[in-house]
Amino acid sequence: MSRTVIRAALATAAAVSALSLAACSSGTSSSTASSDSSSSGKHHTIAFIPGCTCDPYYSTETQGFQDAAKAVGVTAIVQGPANFQASEQIPVLQAVAQKHPDAIVIDPTDATALAAPIEAAVAQGIPVMTTGNNVNTDKIFTAIAASSVKGGLLGGQELIKWAPNGGDVVFVHIKPGISSIDDRDTGFKQSFSGNSKYNVLPELYAGQDSATQAAGLVQAALAAHPNIVAIFASNVITAEGAANAVQAAGKTGKIAVLGYDASPQEVTHLQAGTLTALVSQNPYKIGQLAVENSVKYLGGDKSIPKDQPLDPVVITKDNLDTNQSALYK
Repeated sequence: MSRTVIRAALATAAAVSALSLAACSSGTSSSTASSDSSSSGKHHTIAFIPGCTCDPYYSTETQGFQDAAKAVGVTAIVQGPANFQASEQIPVLQAVAQKHPDAIVIDPTDATALAAPIEAAVAQGIPVMTTGNNVNTDKIFTAIAASSVKGGLLGGQELIKWAPNGGDVVFVHIKPGISSIDDRDTGFKQSFSGNSKYNVLPELYAGQDSATQAAGLVQAALAAHPNIVAIFASNVITAEGAANAVQAAGKTGKIAVLGYDASPQEVTHLQAGTLTALVSQNPYKIGQLAVENSVKYLGGDKSIPKDQPLDPVVITKDNLDTNQSALYK
C-alpha cells in the first residue's frame, strides 16, 4: 500500500473517530439535561416556616409537608419560632433565607410585619408562598389556606342551629392583625347579619393566646351578659379556655361553644359535650399542597393561581367518624 493511501486511510479513521467522540459527547449532555428535567422536584430543597412550634395545627401542617416532601424526594427544611409572634418568626425567616433554599413556604404570624421580610427573601431570588395566614404583599407566588371567612360563616351558622331562639353571641379573638382570625371574625358576623334575634357582643381579646386568659375573659363575659347563648372560640387555645369557662359555670349544654381547629384536646371536648362543634382547616392537606405547588412552580409552571382557598370542614359528634382525616395530630 502506498504512503498516500495509508495517509488517506489514517485521515479517514481520525475523522470517523472524531465524529464518534462528538456524538458521544452530545449524547451525554442531552442525557444529563433530560435526567435533570425528568427528576423535577426530586433534588429541590424547600423550607417550611410554621407560625410556631407550639400548636397542633402547625405540627399537623408540618407533618403533611414532610410526608409530601419525602414522597417526591424533596429535601425539607422545617424551622419555626417557639411562640406565635412576628418578632420571633422574622429572624427565623431571615436565617432560613441565608441557607438559600429553592423555595420557602411560610405561615405568617402577622400580615403586615412579615410583608417586608418576605419581600426581602424574594429579592434574593427565593420564591415564597404562604399557607394559613395571609400577608400584605403581592410578591408571593401563591397562597393556600382554608377560607377563614367561610369558616367563620359556617361556624356561626352551626351556632345558630344550636341556639335557634337567639340571644347574645360572642367571638373570642387573640389580637387584631392576625389575618386568618380577623377573617373568621368577619365570617362570624356575616352569619348573624340581619338576624334580629341575635346580639353580637364586642370581641374578647386573649392577647397572650392563653387558655387561662381566655377562660377568665369568658367567665367575666358570662357574668356580665347572662343572655349569652353561643361562643365562637377562634383557635385551639381559646377553645380550650372557653370550654373550661362554660363548664366551670355549670352551663355545659346550655351555651353552644364552637372551637376553631380540630386538635386532640378539642376532639376530647367535643366527645364530652363541652364543645358543640369544631371547624377544621385540614392543615395536613395544606402541608401536602404546599410541597406540590412549590415543585410545580420550580418546574416552570407559572399558571398556579395566586390564591387557592380551601373549604373548611364543620365537625360535630354526629359526623366525627367520617371526618377523621381532617383531625389534627
